[in-house]
Amino acid sequence: MRKMRINKQKLTVTLLLAILIAFIPLGAAAPVGTSENATVEAANSWLGVKFVHGGNNTTTIDCSHLVYQVYSQVGAKGIFFQKVPDMKNNTDYVNTSSPAPGDVIFWQKDVTQNNKTYWLATHVGIYIGNNQFIDPSFDTKNVTTENITGVYEEGMPYFAKCPIFKRPSKFYCLSRNKDSS
Repeated sequence: MRKMRINKQKLTVTLLLAILIAFIPLGAAAPVGTSENATVEAANSWLGVKFVHGGNNTTTIDCSHLVYQVYSQVGAKGIFFQKVPDMKNNTDYVNTSSPAPGDVIFWQKDVTQNNKTYWLATHVGIYIGNNQFIDPSFDTKNVTTENITGVYEEGMPYFAKCPIFKRPSKFYCLSRNKDSS
């Protein structure tokens, strides 16, 4: 009798657990930090950090390190740091004409305006929606939120996502290999 009571208890607990899991919405069951909002929140956490080429910490950061750090923050697995030209040539990225918050934004050309050159062909940021992105700004010398207008629009922005991480997981890859050139 006692063994049967224990088996009934195990069965009851197992059934309740199965029912509970079946009714959890998929978004809530996704790994922590994988939503578009989590990616945007992670990018927002870097606002105000000083822009220094080669910077890679909470005191100073550059654009490629910002993207790497943000995706690391949200739990992307198997990513490795890459400089912007290598990121742009990485075949894991797929261009998209309908970007979602959390996608990567690149530019196709540099722009000179008022005798100042914006090195956009070697620049990257994180799209946050509403025609805005977060990047280490050439103008403010800090990580900031900017609009895709003026020089940024003239630089011909395009957006990319990594296809091996499907939505709603929203994990991105920067590389499948350890090339950190």
